[in-house]
Amino acid sequence: MRYTKFQKFLSSFLIFSMLSGITLRVPFFDFIASAAGSEYYDLVSIIVDEETYSDIDSELKRYSKDITNSLENTKVVILPIPKDATSYDIASMNESLYFE
Repeated sequence: MRYTKFQKFLSSFLIFSMLSGITLRVPFFDFIASAAGSEYYDLVSIIVDEETYSDIDSELKRYSKDITNSLENTKVVILPIPKDATSYDIASMNESLYFE
């Protein structure tokens, strides 16, 4: 296939701008990335069975506050689950937290 000089120039310019935007901190590209993305949080889920949760809920809440204070932009969720929950159920809970 033969390309015109304009197509070659345009593709070269786009490739150069993408690679330089990744390797160099160009303020314009940072502005576009920050405007396009929304506020995000890292997510920590503490999974514990319901019986244990009723025994140690105050310690778990304190532990979750410690995690939140030591890691910025982190959201901690405590998930008390039934003892007979399958791994699929637990994975589904974590997946729903991720998409919220």
